[in-house]
Amino acid sequence: FGWVVEIDPFDPNATPVKRTALGRFKHEGAWVQEARDGRVVVYSGDDQINEYIYRYVSRLPWRKALAKGINPLDDGTLYVGKFYAEYGEWIPLTPEHPMLVGWTLNDILINTRTAADLVGATKMDRPEWIDTFPDSLTAIATLTNNNTRGTGTNPPIDPANPRASNVYGHIIKWYYRKDWTEPTFGWDIFALC
Repeated sequence: FGWVVEIDPFDPNATPVKRTALGRFKHEGAWVQEARDGRVVVYSGDDQINEYIYRYVSRLPWRKALAKGINPLDDGTLYVGKFYAEYGEWIPLTPEHPMLVGWTLNDILINTRTAADLVGATKMDRPEWIDTFPDSLTAIATLTNNNTRGTGTNPPIDPANPRASNVYGHIIKWYYRKDWTEPTFGWDIFALC
């Protein structure tokens, strides 16, 4: 149904927990990275053509959150990626965003794709697997394919998705200067497949 559900692989009797703060869409995994200050950062790709790359950042460092009885995966902000030609930015999906006036946080988390559409995020070529490289503050995402890009009413090619009828996919890379929680990032195409 589009939610991330956390299980405890070491306790077969543990109750699975739905992590709604990570949004509802066709998650292709959830890659967790710890920020320098201990906050939890989670990256996810929406595994469908013309969908998005998301980032979630917990409000508190995970140790502090757990000490207060708060799960860091339940208390934070969900962002969606916007890739410009020279840089990228993480757009917060919150009721305070001017394009989401009248939406509640529940509306956003249930209708995450529509919220991402409204804030003008970059439609990607089927984002799937994401990995992070802490030593270089770099992340990569595989973009499987999009044989409709640049045709009819589908999105045109753009700097982050540079091929029409992209049947082979590509890998995009983004990186930060100091930490995983920065609002902007540098990026480039790692490989055209």
